[in-house]
Amino acid sequence: MHLDTKIRTAEASLFAHHDVRPEESFIDLPRSAVRLRLLSVGSGPQVVVLHGVTLTAAVWIPWVHDLAGYRLHLVELPGHGLSGPVEYRRGMVRDHALVLLDEILDALGLDQPALLGHSLGGMFVLWYAAARPERVGALVAIGEPAVALPGAAVRMPLSLLTVPALGPAVLRSPTPRPVYRKLLARGLSPAAATAASDQLVDVLRLAGRRPGNARTVASLMHAIDGFRRPFPENVMTDAELGRIAAPAAFCWGLDDPFLEAGDAAPHLACIPGATLHEVPGGHGPWLEEPVACAAVVREHLVAAARSGRLGSVGDE
Repeated sequence: MHLDTKIRTAEASLFAHHDVRPEESFIDLPRSAVRLRLLSVGSGPQVVVLHGVTLTAAVWIPWVHDLAGYRLHLVELPGHGLSGPVEYRRGMVRDHALVLLDEILDALGLDQPALLGHSLGGMFVLWYAAARPERVGALVAIGEPAVALPGAAVRMPLSLLTVPALGPAVLRSPTPRPVYRKLLARGLSPAAATAASDQLVDVLRLAGRRPGNARTVASLMHAIDGFRRPFPENVMTDAELGRIAAPAAFCWGLDDPFLEAGDAAPHLACIPGATLHEVPGGHGPWLEEPVACAAVVREHLVAAARSGRLGSVGDE
């Protein structure tokens, strides 16, 4: 069976398991030179959602019922899921992310939507909100936003992906479900790995094996990180953070292994009005504490709507 067919079969099982029927679409982005896949769910105020590195849009599926009342556009970033590949180079990732989000919002016809991102997706959202403050209605970062903030560490297993040639080989190797769970435990937390259903684990482990995905993720990690430390051009300064005008909320796992919330707090204080919410969990807290994380998101978006940044949002 073709790998893409296996991924779709695993996704169908995941969607049925969680009683979710997402609408699939593909958008061709000429400036970014990539074809992206989106899964859209629900109705209401629109939220563009970006996942973390090596994950896919499917990683949000267990959470979508907790965010009922919103139109969620679950983006599969380049070289993830069934989106097309790109090749990243050092010094070009930030510019590519800005153009990518420009094109995504244009394709969706969105002016000032809410943006929600995890890890890599959170970094892209922060970069974008600082560079394009007029285009973001509100933002939420779930988990530590990759290497956007000073002090973030590069840890295993991500360190392996920064090594040329080794990264693609690691990503493409067939990984049995129990082994993949152990990798999730290292990258997110043991509790998040346990919370992930077999169906979700199957989607993630199969998607990572696509040749274009493996090449993209390896080039991305090699472009933003050294083996232990991020490259400085990817880390935001306090002045850059101060340019973010959209209401910003951070939902941070108490045991996030990449950066403690207390160490991030002085930098987050540079964002006018930003709020920091610590919740139980590691780097993927919505998998461990979906209700608590959803409450952070909903309360933040309601407040942003009342401030006039977003369209009306129900409190239900």
